[in-house]
Amino acid sequence: MLEKHIIKNIRITPVETYFGAPGNGRIVGRNSKSQNYGYNQREWLVQITTDSDLTGVTNARPGLNRGKLTELYSTFQLLLGRDVFEFYRVSGGRVTDVNPRWEALLRENGFIDFVIFDLMGRALEVPSYHLLGEKVRDWVEGYDSSLYFQDLVHPEEGAGAVAREALDAIAKGGRAVKLKLGRAGVARDIEVVHAVREAVGPEIKILVDANNGYDGKLPLLETFVRETATDEIFWMEEMVTENVAHYRKLKEWRDRWSPETMIVDGEGHRGRNTIYWQLMEEGLLDGIQPDMLDMGFWPYHTLARDIEASGYATKICPHNYNAAAIGLRGDIQFGAVTERFVIAEDSTLHFPLYRMQGYEFENGCYRVPSAPGLGIEIDSELYDRVYRQHETVVR
Repeated sequence: MLEKHIIKNIRITPVETYFGAPGNGRIVGRNSKSQNYGYNQREWLVQITTDSDLTGVTNARPGLNRGKLTELYSTFQLLLGRDVFEFYRVSGGRVTDVNPRWEALLRENGFIDFVIFDLMGRALEVPSYHLLGEKVRDWVEGYDSSLYFQDLVHPEEGAGAVAREALDAIAKGGRAVKLKLGRAGVARDIEVVHAVREAVGPEIKILVDANNGYDGKLPLLETFVRETATDEIFWMEEMVTENVAHYRKLKEWRDRWSPETMIVDGEGHRGRNTIYWQLMEEGLLDGIQPDMLDMGFWPYHTLARDIEASGYATKICPHNYNAAAIGLRGDIQFGAVTERFVIAEDSTLHFPLYRMQGYEFENGCYRVPSAPGLGIEIDSELYDRVYRQHETVVR
């Protein structure tokens, strides 16, 4: 019989950090659709504390992206007075199923699933990944996803601006970078890939993401695939909006000119009755990318098992940009036990408030920690001094 740990209060706090030190001029630019991301990024830190003085954390940004803080407050009120082991069935130290009573809420709010896994791990004194299975790797590779249209931020440098920031990422220990495409024409996209490959050398992984910027431009997409073949792109992401006929063409071009390049998509995955299952069934999707924080550990684990059972070759490549620091650690925990896991998205944001236990970064990879739960602690002195005044408490 598992000891009970009853949820007694929940705190929601906006926490901001910068792409580099404040005022140093580093702006993250546009993708194919948006304006500049700017200097900073925000997480909505959630701390859930039990009557046994356990505190688990998550980032509520996916919930805030969909609604208002007042709506999220009402959702969190449902958790008060509940045992942290009430939400899932646990046997032999492993989660075996979700409690049907809570399945809809957890599926709708995957970021809550994060904090439940954190608390269960802390209660059992095991890392969160241990609740899903045995560890299959000690290190999880990451890629820097903060290289947007930096040539539009620094137009005087052109493609060299992206290459320069790619070199900065490598200098900090990275071994993989993702480039944004699909906004300023195929000639620009080809030039940027060439420039980055020349700058970083042959050993660094280059990933590209068009945010569907090649919609209605299939001949230009064919040109891009052909002209960048010698750059050995690791994956092509969201080159066009999901469409079976268009993905057949993309696969045809990939197979002809760049057969080792993965085709990945699926940030918006929501189950079997979607275009993504059609793409997997036809062998058109090498990696699927639901957001880990938005989806949650257990639904993602179920997805990986379903893909395995279906016999598809599709691998797991979680999206994580807006999830930032906490989402990345969840990706690492999940990657520790998931054979199909490929690489974790790292927006490279450092939040001074968080103390990450055991997540050393070396040669482009993060160590899988042995600390209980997610291994994320809060600097209480900094929190009390700077952040507590901004918190919302659910009791």
